[in-house]
Amino acid sequence: MSDFTSGSLIEPLYCRGGVAVDILRLDKFDALAPGNKWFKLAPNLAAAQQMGCETLVSFGGAYSNHLHALAAVGKACGLATVGCVRADEGVVLSPTLQDAEAWGMRLHYLSRTDYRRRHDPQFVAEILAQYEQPFLIPEGGANTLGAEGCAAIAELIPNFGRDYGAIVVACGTGTTLAGLAAKVADSVQIIGIPVLKAEAYMAGDISKLLTTMGSERRNWRLDFRFHGGAYARLSDELRDYMLGFEAEHGVVLDPVYTAKMMWGLEHMLQQGEFAEGSRVLAIHSGGLQGRRGFPSLLKAS
Repeated sequence: MSDFTSGSLIEPLYCRGGVAVDILRLDKFDALAPGNKWFKLAPNLAAAQQMGCETLVSFGGAYSNHLHALAAVGKACGLATVGCVRADEGVVLSPTLQDAEAWGMRLHYLSRTDYRRRHDPQFVAEILAQYEQPFLIPEGGANTLGAEGCAAIAELIPNFGRDYGAIVVACGTGTTLAGLAAKVADSVQIIGIPVLKAEAYMAGDISKLLTTMGSERRNWRLDFRFHGGAYARLSDELRDYMLGFEAEHGVVLDPVYTAKMMWGLEHMLQQGEFAEGSRVLAIHSGGLQGRRGFPSLLKAS
């Protein structure tokens, strides 16, 4: 893992309407599993090794940051990895899956119908039975261990974020938000920007994670205004904002998570939703390898 001291990943970004915005560059954190992925994976890997498991099994799509990181870390730790992928066998592999396969990950192909059963215990048990001493890590690392690992992100923020009025983070499963909410200083509010339409369940999932972590904190909220209608949907407006942001600030974003988060934060600032004189911290959660799934971004870069 890269060697960073507390606070060394935090950079000033800009000031809008009297509000200072900093960014925590987790995209610089670890070469094998950059962004928030190392934090989710580390306690799961430790648990697998303690149990004597030999094979890490998880789920993801063709450009999954999670599977990409899992394959890299599994190779480094000497553990076999299996990626249950939403794709048909024989398809041309995405660059993400090519990397994963090169690192030794075995790809277990699932149809779209079967992939929807990834939360069905019996279906998952049938998959696990095919592998030697398997250890299941949920899609995206979304379990209590993953959330506990993400609590360590708060330790990278000086004074556990006490100097900030709010911390803003993109949410796919809410696992990173749960970890932060459990650990930051009492005065800090965590604002999650969901990147998909998950009004029906995401808040409940986060509450459950916090409960299993032994926390009843309510220092967080979700803002569903910025998901753009669907996961991984990149509108022309969002693309233009993203490329303009990168040109102005020299910070590369990913189109699925951090672009939506920064777009949402910009909107909040324009609407005066933070007190003048306050400070806000944005979490850059990585995911940059996923840009390869958006040809229009590759042409622009």
